[in-house]
Amino acid sequence: MVLKWCWICLLFSFSLQAIERSLHDYDIKHWNSADGLASNSVRALTQDQQGYIWAGTLYGLSRFDGFRFDTFTSQQHRQLASNSINQLMTDSQGLIWIGTKAGLSRLDPKTLIFERFNILTEVTAMAEVRPGEVWVAAEHLFRVQAGRVSRFSPVRQPVMQLRSTEHDVWLTTSEHLIRYELDSGQLQHYLLPRELQQSRIYDIALTDGQVHLATEVGFYHLNSEGEVARCDLLAQESSAIYRIFRDSHGSDWISGYSRLHQRHQGQDWQQISATELGSSPWFYDIFEDKDSNIWLASFSDGIFRASPGHVRRVVGEMQTDPIVRSLLVTPEQRLLIATQSSLGYLSEHGQFQLLLDQQVLGSQSIHDIHFSDDSWWLAMDNGLFRYEPGSQTISSLASELEGSTVRFIQPRQAGGSWIGGAAGLFYWQDQQLRPFAFNRELESRHVTTIQDQSWYQVVGTTRGLYQLQQQRLQRLGIGSPLYNSYIMSLLILPDETLLVGTLDDGLFVRFPNAEWRQFDNSNGLPYGPVVAMLFDEQQQQLWFSTLKGVFRLPLPALSQLKQDPLQAEQILTPYQRQLGNTPGRCCNGAGHAKLALWQDQLWFPSLQGVVAIDRFFKRSNDPDFRPLLQQIQGQRSFLLRDHQARQVLPVNERSFSIHYTALDFFNATSLQFRYRLHGFDKVWQQAASRREAIYTNLPPGHYQFEVQVRQQNQSWAEAQSSRIDLVVPRRFDETWMYQVLWFALLGLILSGLFWLVRRNNQQQQLALSRLVRQRTQELENSNNRLNELNAQLGQLVHKDTLTGLRNRRFLFEQLPKDIEHYQRNRQSLQQQGKCVALIHLDLDGFKSINDQYGQSAGDSLLQQISALLLRETRGSDYVVRYAGEEFLLVLRDIDTSILWDFTNKLHALVGTTRFPLPDGQRIQLTCSIGYSIYPLQLIGGQLMNWELSLQLAEMALYRVKHEGKDGVATLIFDARVDAFEFEESMHIEAQIEQLLFEGLVQFKIKAANHQGPASETGEP
Repeated sequence: MVLKWCWICLLFSFSLQAIERSLHDYDIKHWNSADGLASNSVRALTQDQQGYIWAGTLYGLSRFDGFRFDTFTSQQHRQLASNSINQLMTDSQGLIWIGTKAGLSRLDPKTLIFERFNILTEVTAMAEVRPGEVWVAAEHLFRVQAGRVSRFSPVRQPVMQLRSTEHDVWLTTSEHLIRYELDSGQLQHYLLPRELQQSRIYDIALTDGQVHLATEVGFYHLNSEGEVARCDLLAQESSAIYRIFRDSHGSDWISGYSRLHQRHQGQDWQQISATELGSSPWFYDIFEDKDSNIWLASFSDGIFRASPGHVRRVVGEMQTDPIVRSLLVTPEQRLLIATQSSLGYLSEHGQFQLLLDQQVLGSQSIHDIHFSDDSWWLAMDNGLFRYEPGSQTISSLASELEGSTVRFIQPRQAGGSWIGGAAGLFYWQDQQLRPFAFNRELESRHVTTIQDQSWYQVVGTTRGLYQLQQQRLQRLGIGSPLYNSYIMSLLILPDETLLVGTLDDGLFVRFPNAEWRQFDNSNGLPYGPVVAMLFDEQQQQLWFSTLKGVFRLPLPALSQLKQDPLQAEQILTPYQRQLGNTPGRCCNGAGHAKLALWQDQLWFPSLQGVVAIDRFFKRSNDPDFRPLLQQIQGQRSFLLRDHQARQVLPVNERSFSIHYTALDFFNATSLQFRYRLHGFDKVWQQAASRREAIYTNLPPGHYQFEVQVRQQNQSWAEAQSSRIDLVVPRRFDETWMYQVLWFALLGLILSGLFWLVRRNNQQQQLALSRLVRQRTQELENSNNRLNELNAQLGQLVHKDTLTGLRNRRFLFEQLPKDIEHYQRNRQSLQQQGKCVALIHLDLDGFKSINDQYGQSAGDSLLQQISALLLRETRGSDYVVRYAGEEFLLVLRDIDTSILWDFTNKLHALVGTTRFPLPDGQRIQLTCSIGYSIYPLQLIGGQLMNWELSLQLAEMALYRVKHEGKDGVATLIFDARVDAFEFEESMHIEAQIEQLLFEGLVQFKIKAANHQGPASETGEP
């Protein structure tokens, strides 16, 4: 077994070496001021010992944990020389040196204490020459040692750049390149060429025993004759060069004007231009962190992180069409690729060998391919075709399927092949095409996939899933969303577990005990439609591809899905892209052949070639996700050091928040936190991605605060923890001695008063007590009666008599309270992506129904619609009969991301429901829906006026009416719309029309194909 495994690894290494390593293989991620960075102009990068990334910008110093930027400015910290930062360096003691436009500062990242040095001019370069000795290039060359600044007298000119090695320090002035030998103290001067004396030098690089200069006019080096001359490191590069860098793997990186150059060890130079980057960032600094990630600091576009990628996008050489529809492996172990206009092979070296072009295939897509003895069968848009390898023609194989889409060709256990598509299910046997005996029992004749076992078959269609066993066809999923689901893929595991991927309803799992479980976005499914599935028996892994990415699940974790949410590992996300490439949609094959295992890699079709993922992929550079406790913020702020065990709070500090984080520069939003204050919290507090714990009115005592973090695909048993003991001291008024003194004093006072008044007031108090009890009882009876009457009156005032729904009066009394509740919890709700939704629904053509069927029929329909709306909403929501056949749904604290799907589902449900009338007929209605959310996220703030949100929902409804009714609409605002001006407008309709004209707002509309009510008679 070990020998077999070594042989597989050896073959895989050969296949990787066949394709040359590319600059595009690096995964890239980008952050700028929109993510909280102090400025898009970043000049320097470094990393502290805890792992934080520090960015020096034009407007301050930013600390980054992968999720949030914390900014430090000279206004907050007077010892920071200037907000305009040129250089950053972390020394051997973990201190961060900060070179600015106005001098030099130093920061202890553990205590966040700044220290300023007596250097008052612009700092252009820094280097730690020896442990504890830092040289600084400024108006003069300075040395800082043991906190003291001294001038380096042998160099009297302003120094532009410097770089140190173990034995030498190299520096540049306006006229010379200078070498200083640390052991002997000797100086060697090399005269700069005239063009460099008038140009800026950005960097000195010392690699392979050579000295290179990055300058404003290109590359220069110190040649063997001791002359500084132009070099041919990049033969065609004569524009500005800003940084020369060699990483820990021996790869060279060069930042040029609107270009990034890179060379893997032993390979030629590659470059990415401004067009490929999507902007024109000039990378002023290049930095490698502890995990071998490359960080790029841009002049104008924030910071970028490039890391060795695990996903490759391959568009074969000579492949003219990058859009891949299907792929599979031939019996000869060759990867066959069908694009939207051609069919061909992809070689191990990344070359595309064309077999059939668009002239032969026409405009058809190939959905699946079956390999027979002497020919290939092609499942295509217009039927089933035969192709003989080596020829340039295809011919129809089955006249019965001509003009009909064929989705798949699958082997049949009883012999022959299954063939399915828009015309139903067929099987080919003995050179004849025979229809499936149960085609008429399928609600949809459009068959999408089949799984054929020895004793039963599972058939997927566009309207549900069926199982054929012992000549009996059974529909699966009765009473669940699976009943009418669009089936995309099926997979049966060796233990008979059935996995069903659908288009709109997520993933369904039927366990061997016949128990079903559905997974969607609410319980862990990363993305929507499950397009294809594969079971890797060797790795015991389940692979799933969707329209937006790829995720996988270990087979042992499948048994835990009976109770727990789906905790899948995301391998390819919709936001992931390679350096120089835009995110490409994956994995969207056209038919049945959407996933192939070739050369120990999984291959998926996409809009940009094929995507290859190593089946043995394992994250080798996962960062340490241990939570970091940052500070306690109350009346005072208490900075928490790494591994600090205990914090004693001041006596009066009872309400405070604890800030924590975890470092993740790959997918910080996937980190999940929970915390618990032992001694106070009885259960864990689920914080999701929130990184703050808030406590108020905490009683005195000894507590232990514990925070845990995990990734979304992990269980809490795998989470990492951090703890700190908190001591809340008692005040004197909370001690037992203070309480005893007060009780004693109070007892003396009460006993004296009682002795003085007892004899004179005893009878009067008894009489008064009787009178008070009598009057109290009478008043209580009256109040109870009044409360009952008020409650009855309130029900009558706020209730619609016909439908039993709330009325407009209730809406205008309750909605401001809901908005006030949202404002009080706005920060927490916005972090969870929640809002208040106003959905305005109007029944189309309702007047014609009253005219045709009578008033009683119209009242019955209104009551049925009311019951449907109440059934589809949550207990926290409410439905209002707004006017006549108009209804308004108020959804409180709803997830914004699901609102569009919820509204379309509601619209479809009304349109597809057949409502019974008093005379026995059934009628179908259509409706028009417009909705809006509160608050709107606009530039300058948020739209806080709920009346405007209600008016926007009404405008969206009228837009649907104007477009022909029977649809859903909402208003989408451009990020450039100013919230203040929009909210202050007195003529909202006119302003919306103006914004529509300017393209700053648009209607998002989804309309149905039918219009008006439809009816049918008889019972269902």
